[in-house]
Amino acid sequence: MPESLVDLVEALSDLAAYRGSWRALREETPLLARRVEELRERADRLDDLLVVALVGGSGVGKSTLLNAVAGDQIAETSEMRPCTDAPVVYHPPGARLDFGEGRYVARSALEHLVLIDTPDSDTVVKQHREQTRRVLDQCDVILLCATAEKYLDEATWSLLRPLRGQRTLVCVETKAREKNDITAHWAERLREAGFDIPPDLFFRVNALHAFDRKLAGNKPEAAELDFPKLEGFLRHELTRERIARIKRSNVAGLLSKMVARLHERVSGMTPAPEELRNMLETAGRDLAKEAFRCLERRVFAEPHLWRFAVGREMSVRARGGAGLLFRCIEALRGLPVRLPQLLPWNPGQKDDTHRAVALLTEGGAVEDDVRVATDAVENVYRAKQSEVGLAFSRAGLDPVGKDDGLEAFQAELARRVTDLLRGPARDRVVRGACFLTSWPVALLADLPTLMLVVYAGCHIFTSYFKGVYLDTAFFYHTAALLALLLTAEYVVLSTGARWIAWRARRAGCRDLLQTLNAPPGLGFQLERALLDEVARLRDVVERLRRGTQTTSN
Repeated sequence: MPESLVDLVEALSDLAAYRGSWRALREETPLLARRVEELRERADRLDDLLVVALVGGSGVGKSTLLNAVAGDQIAETSEMRPCTDAPVVYHPPGARLDFGEGRYVARSALEHLVLIDTPDSDTVVKQHREQTRRVLDQCDVILLCATAEKYLDEATWSLLRPLRGQRTLVCVETKAREKNDITAHWAERLREAGFDIPPDLFFRVNALHAFDRKLAGNKPEAAELDFPKLEGFLRHELTRERIARIKRSNVAGLLSKMVARLHERVSGMTPAPEELRNMLETAGRDLAKEAFRCLERRVFAEPHLWRFAVGREMSVRARGGAGLLFRCIEALRGLPVRLPQLLPWNPGQKDDTHRAVALLTEGGAVEDDVRVATDAVENVYRAKQSEVGLAFSRAGLDPVGKDDGLEAFQAELARRVTDLLRGPARDRVVRGACFLTSWPVALLADLPTLMLVVYAGCHIFTSYFKGVYLDTAFFYHTAALLALLLTAEYVVLSTGARWIAWRARRAGCRDLLQTLNAPPGLGFQLERALLDEVARLRDVVERLRRGTQTTSN
């Protein structure tokens, strides 16, 4: 089998193993598995004998035609009643065949062919019809036998319709006369039924005349019409190369029909995947809006928390006297927060707000540090999930479990907020703290106190050598001025920290809105993954359809 067909069969085999949530495809997998097995069996038999089944209604001369081709009484014949109650298999000696119950005759002179006379297709005996169907499932070529009175037999056509494009069909009028040619009308009706048969595969023969002539040992006569041509077709034209082409064509036809059926099933989703994806985007925006309102009223609406985060970063990086003072005061201000965590009887578990601050100041370590999916947000999610689940069910997709979807949504929301707090938001806090604690700012902040200390030191030094006594008022005034300067420096640094915290909180709100609305939309990750899987499978089916069309051409 060509590599292109092998690849297509393997791709179809992968689809047959599907056990996912797409019901339309999942319901096709049993039939796909059977068809894949049949395709592989046929692919393995490309070099085997060509199996030709003689099919037709009662009294059309199938058995007579087999006897005429064999030149011997192989099958019983009768003009009055059906005689073939089981398949008669005429095959070359040494061939290993298994067509179930029947009579096997190993005398065929047709080296590459197996001829099977099947029970009548219009029989009322269910067992006979099932035997014919089993032979048709395994054959490669169908010799459709008919007469001028019985060539539009619906019972026969009902057996052949499922095999359109999967078997090579040859039409034989077995009791033909020179007049009353049915070929044109027969071909037209076959085309209407979906069978496009080349003109060179229509044969008008008189099988009984040919059989009698062979038994008498005479030469072919004109009364046999196309029988010598049919015999030449079976004996000489069906070479091994042509047999291989016929078998490959049958495999390609079976594959093409299976893929066409599959494409029809999977392409008719209502609502379409694009509509479902748009629904998820709309639901994600609504969730993002509710989550933003919730977070804006909690973590992002408390300036003192951002001020605390900036103060923590400044304390770590503080330089100079003003920085040391700022660090000491911040340590005292943060003592009520840290003290409970140090006591053995109070583990000091953090609430969501303190977890958020920890992310801003320490970077965080896990994605579920902040629980942001409040009851209001979860209620919005459950309402949207019900709408989405109904739409998915109508489209033939199994809805995602409610608890699984909610857990995935909570984890995703926590991850997005966590990444924001320990990412861009923390970076702004750190940059602001680094600016306020940089050496230029520290030197500028310490300059007034440094000048006061230098002035006071110089004055004390000169007074000492001059023998001038300095009264205590000088020291009180200097200490008071130093306290004022240090207070002013702390106020300036604290104001700067508040300004940095305010800017970080405002920018964090903007980033939060962008983060919650960033693609893919918020929530419904499992539903999006299901749609991605559906898109991938539809693409596989579409590629299979194009591949089968190319192979057929």
